[in-house]
Amino acid sequence: MRAQANARTHMIRQLRNGRFEKSIAPDWDLAKHLFDESRHFFREHGLDADEAYAMAMTTSELLENAVKYGDWKRAPDELIGYVAEVEGRAVVVEVQSPVADDPGALRKLDDQIQWIRGFQSPFEAYVERLKILSSMGTRDGTSGLGLIRIAYEARALVDFYVTPSRRLAMSAVYQPAGLLT
Repeated sequence: MRAQANARTHMIRQLRNGRFEKSIAPDWDLAKHLFDESRHFFREHGLDADEAYAMAMTTSELLENAVKYGDWKRAPDELIGYVAEVEGRAVVVEVQSPVADDPGALRKLDDQIQWIRGFQSPFEAYVERLKILSSMGTRDGTSGLGLIRIAYEARALVDFYVTPSRRLAMSAVYQPAGLLT
C-alpha cells in the first residue's frame, strides 16, 4: 500500500510556465542548433528527459519542414518563427514560415494530418507509413514520416493554420501525464 502511495506521489508533478521564442533564417544548419536549446528549455520547465527529447525532436521536424516547404521565393527575407510554450497542462511548439498560394498543397497537408488522426493510435499510422515506404520508396524524395513521428514519438497532436500575413503555422501540442490539477 505504501509503495503505491509513493509511486503516485512520484508521478504527480507540475510544469513551470514559460515561453521560448526564436527567429531564424531558413537554413537547416541554424535550425539544428535549436534542438539543444529547446530540449534544455523543456527540461527547465518540468518535462522529464524523454519528454524533453521528444519535444526537441518535434522542434527539429517542424523546423525542417519550414526550411523545405516555406515559400522562400515569395518571401526571401522572412524568417522562420519558432515558439515553445509551457503553460498549464500543455506544451506547445509552433513554427511559422511563409506559405505559397497553393490550396492544393494545403489540402495535401490537411489530408496527411487527417490520415494520421484516422488511425486508432499514431503507432498504427507510423507502421502503415513504413509499409508504404518499403513497398513504394520515396519517389519524390520525401518520406512523409516527420508529422507521424511527432504524433507517435512525442504523443503530440499536430495541426496547422494560415495566418492573415500568409504564414503557415504548424503546431504540436503535448499534454504530459501525472500533472497536478
